[in-house]
Amino acid sequence: MAVELVDAQVVRPLRRAVLRPDQPVANSRYPADDDPSTAHAAVRLTKDTHVVAVGSVLLDPPPWAPHRSDGWRIRGMATLPDARRRGFGSLVLQALLDHVGAQGGGLAWCNARVSAQTLYARAGFSPRGEIFDLPGIGPHIQMFRIVTGGIPH
Repeated sequence: MAVELVDAQVVRPLRRAVLRPDQPVANSRYPADDDPSTAHAAVRLTKDTHVVAVGSVLLDPPPWAPHRSDGWRIRGMATLPDARRRGFGSLVLQALLDHVGAQGGGLAWCNARVSAQTLYARAGFSPRGEIFDLPGIGPHIQMFRIVTGGIPH
């Protein structure tokens, strides 16, 4: 099993298949996907096998602190249904947090699906505010944590 940083085109197919299967392909592209500061992580069971889990992190201030320049948004966390509960999402999330740390750290945040709240809590994220519904996607809650510069562990 290997987790690696990859190009955006590697994460998009799984991102769409898991998170937005009934939506247009364009909805699986994020505006900052190709920004040099953005990182995408993917897990493969072996070097030559298909991707089973993905996620992305990009510079984006949280909505509650729009002027914060060190905000990093975690997006597009997705794992194949038959690969869930095996730690792949945690590996992807850690790779993304390592990227944030390597960039000097900051505030990592996300709009977490309620069903994934435990994944983020295990990684040190705290909930913020109330559960809200993203139309066509489902219930979410904002979560955040501070990542210090260097490698966060």
